[in-house]
Amino acid sequence: MDYKFAANMSYVKSSATVSLAEKAKALKDAGEAVIDLTIGEPDFLTPKNIIEAGYQAMLKGYTKYTNSRGIIELRRAVARKLEEDYKLSYNPDTEIIVTPGGKQAIMYCVLAFINPGDEVLTLEPCWVGYESCVNLVGGKYVGIATKEEENYAVTESALLSKITPRTRMLIINSPSNPTGKVLSLEELEIIAGVCRDNNLILISDDIYEKIMFDSNQFYSCAALKGMRERTIILNGFSKAYSMTGWRLAYLAADKKIINEVNKLQQLSATCPSSVSQWGGVEALQGPQDSVREMTAAYRRRRDLVCKGVHENGLTCFRPQGAFYAFVNLRKFGWNSDQACEQLLEKCKIVSVPGNAFGAAGEGYVRFSFGTSDENLKKAIKNLENLKK
Repeated sequence: MDYKFAANMSYVKSSATVSLAEKAKALKDAGEAVIDLTIGEPDFLTPKNIIEAGYQAMLKGYTKYTNSRGIIELRRAVARKLEEDYKLSYNPDTEIIVTPGGKQAIMYCVLAFINPGDEVLTLEPCWVGYESCVNLVGGKYVGIATKEEENYAVTESALLSKITPRTRMLIINSPSNPTGKVLSLEELEIIAGVCRDNNLILISDDIYEKIMFDSNQFYSCAALKGMRERTIILNGFSKAYSMTGWRLAYLAADKKIINEVNKLQQLSATCPSSVSQWGGVEALQGPQDSVREMTAAYRRRRDLVCKGVHENGLTCFRPQGAFYAFVNLRKFGWNSDQACEQLLEKCKIVSVPGNAFGAAGEGYVRFSFGTSDENLKKAIKNLENLKK
């Protein structure tokens, strides 16, 4: 049958990270001794106290539909977290919604604001899904290039150069997937000024906010002058609490925004998983030792990867947060796809091509160090084969 799919589907790309993770698994299943550095997923088990909370929720019969905005216990826990960590006050009844994962949350935001032809800015390199979300609704994705040699700095001139009368939204992600860059307070002030002056909605994707290294600090753009009303905070549980399969995230914003997002949630997902939400309550209200322990492991792995990359004559920005290294292979004259092929053929490493994260990522590959020290040591050893 000759199917006639919607025209906008031609602009939606398959997720490079998911596709390559599936390829890595297929190679392993076929007996290939490959090292999978693709997927943005912690290798740690979900902390036992969170698992126990989900189990107890099932035993108590909390297995039905919940309020479409999420259970009030979780929304209140999120509100307390934002008060403590961001010094921002959000009404859990009207200004917070819990969603089945961060991807769904981003899609809701784009659907709520972007008309065909409207432009959405992102700082590149950036997460692979932003572009497809914008394209799916007929919007125009506009990448703003940042560079490794400039420490992926954000400048006012770069932002303003991309602003047009059709610009409606800016998406930021700090710490960044794929670079590990953390936006400084000075950079956020620049971003806030551009948003205020040009009446832009800001999506602040804070999903890696708890995974910070060294003396770097997380700052919320929503806390800056005039930004709370135009900022949508997106955060969740997948990365900090190793709860990727629980599919749980949240948005915090002005009640008018949350009301519109809630209509989309009612239409599509109805509500997040009831059991996952009780796990989320425990994640926020329970002991935070596991977060600190996992972050310490990522810091150690970051040091291991950066040292190994440089010892093999390559470069990468030293990640300030998250658990990715964005490795520069331009000196070989390869594009990102060719670099991935060479890494697989010569080094048995499965990586993600940098161009999946926007044009600014061409010539790079992303390594995830959300995997074991053993795998990372093998990968670093195998990098020596690139010289042969």
